[in-house]
Amino acid sequence: MKKTAFSKTIYDTLLQAYRPFIVKLTVSIILGFLGRFLILSNAQILGQFIDQTATLSTDNLKPLVLKLFFILIFAFILTLIFRTWFSRLSALAVSRIYDETTYRVSRFPISFFDQQPVGKITTRFSSDYGNIFRLFGGPLAEFLSILFDLISIVVLMVFVHPYFLITLLFSSWIYLSILKRNQFRLRSSRRELSNNRAPSIAHFSETVQGSTTIRLNQKQKMFTDKFLQYDDTYLLAKRTVFWNVTRFSIELNILSALFFGLNGIVCLFLIHRGIIGIGLASVVLTFTLLATNTLQMFFEWFSQFEEALVGVEKLDDYLRSEIEPGAMLPSYSDFNTNHPKRHHDEHPLPPDSEDKSPYHLQAEGLNFKYPTSKNMILHSISFKIKPGEKLGIIGRTGSGKSTLISALLHLYPIQSGALLINGKNENDVERHRSLFSVISQDQLFLTGTIRTNLDLFRQHSNHEIEKILQQVGLDFSLHDDVFEKGQNLSQGEKQLLSLARGLLQKAEIFIFDEATSNVDPHSESLMNRALTDILSDKTQIRIAHRLQTVEDCNEILWLDEGRVKKIGPAKEVLVAFQKARL
Repeated sequence: MKKTAFSKTIYDTLLQAYRPFIVKLTVSIILGFLGRFLILSNAQILGQFIDQTATLSTDNLKPLVLKLFFILIFAFILTLIFRTWFSRLSALAVSRIYDETTYRVSRFPISFFDQQPVGKITTRFSSDYGNIFRLFGGPLAEFLSILFDLISIVVLMVFVHPYFLITLLFSSWIYLSILKRNQFRLRSSRRELSNNRAPSIAHFSETVQGSTTIRLNQKQKMFTDKFLQYDDTYLLAKRTVFWNVTRFSIELNILSALFFGLNGIVCLFLIHRGIIGIGLASVVLTFTLLATNTLQMFFEWFSQFEEALVGVEKLDDYLRSEIEPGAMLPSYSDFNTNHPKRHHDEHPLPPDSEDKSPYHLQAEGLNFKYPTSKNMILHSISFKIKPGEKLGIIGRTGSGKSTLISALLHLYPIQSGALLINGKNENDVERHRSLFSVISQDQLFLTGTIRTNLDLFRQHSNHEIEKILQQVGLDFSLHDDVFEKGQNLSQGEKQLLSLARGLLQKAEIFIFDEATSNVDPHSESLMNRALTDILSDKTQIRIAHRLQTVEDCNEILWLDEGRVKKIGPAKEVLVAFQKARL
């Protein structure tokens, strides 16, 4: 059965977003309503003046004009305050939804990103959030102004004569019936539109990333056809939304004409009975035309409001999703979504240094598999590393070396066994990972400067960063540009900058995953110096295909099909490994 009603949690999300500004928003709404009411009340004042004044002259028109002028100026000031104040507060409130969603998505399990297309996630933070901000920012003030006009028109028409309340109630009942009849169709088509937006974006993103491979294999047509297929589905959904909105609008126009006709009949009746004059009758019919146009605008805005609610619904789904085990939201996260949250420190603190175990890192009977795997990949892995020792990990391709690193970093849940840091099982996954620094062939670099790539949160002084750069042998200025994915950096420079990151964060355990492969001789020399000199007192784990990079390790762990084949002194294990390869 198709989903029609919005989840109740999206209204809770909106309430939490607007809660800090409730008092100010309430005051601004009162001022806005008063401003719109005063503007419209000028028409009634003018109508009453015409009906009650036998002859018009300069003497009686001058006070009227001054009165209307001052009311309009005062109303304009109130309306301006409302629009400016409300728009600003609403934009701040909606930005909180974006921030709070980011706090949670950045702590989602890695398996979420493995399974979700990049385009789908991007759509949530671009198109869906854009739909929210476009309405809940400044345009929401316009939407409320339309609502204020409708309420003011109803009040002023009833002031003219209570008979108009009958036509108003009858028309409102019909309008609500039309809305209810169209609501299911509009919501369903908008959800379909939102769902069909992501595949084309995801496909385009993946195509751009693999453009070189696609061209080399001459598969451009296949990818173009697939994109056009996704795009046609999206355009069809968009046309469906357009047709549903158009049909809704036509029905409203027909009923608006009926409303005007009913009020015209009531006006003739009241004039015939001498209850109202031409002036007030003109005001009522003017209000009727204004109300029909305003009501049309209101329901068009209401349709956009529902489209924004679809966007809130999409982000709310992320807000309520589970974060990875052991992760916690920062202390400044303000939304209550039943996720664990830090209470005192914005950044994880190092684990307690008291009563340390003689071993820096221990793995005891580690069993591990990826969430999408049926069978276990690592079987009963056990080893111990003392502070400052070096452990080499060797094995054939597919033996589980990189998978072991994923387990050590808690990138995925461990099935059974224990992983101890200084003799303790660290439940806080961010605190656990802060002790590690991984230097691999695939490093993340952002568009910016050397400084921003080394110290994104500006926790270190320029002097500290320059000292670290000098330490690892890089002659970079902090303001040197870094292109997307570090395209203007050599492989060796990327590795050394990654090492500098680890030194800056004061990591205790450095993991090198084929760190010296595919680098130039000079960078390899600098990396080898770092391994022996700069990191002499740091615990190291080295994964290598080239056995010479692990010859100086204290111990070597030989993995074979996810099991420990042999562990022991470097020379002993390397001899056995080389014999097995012959």
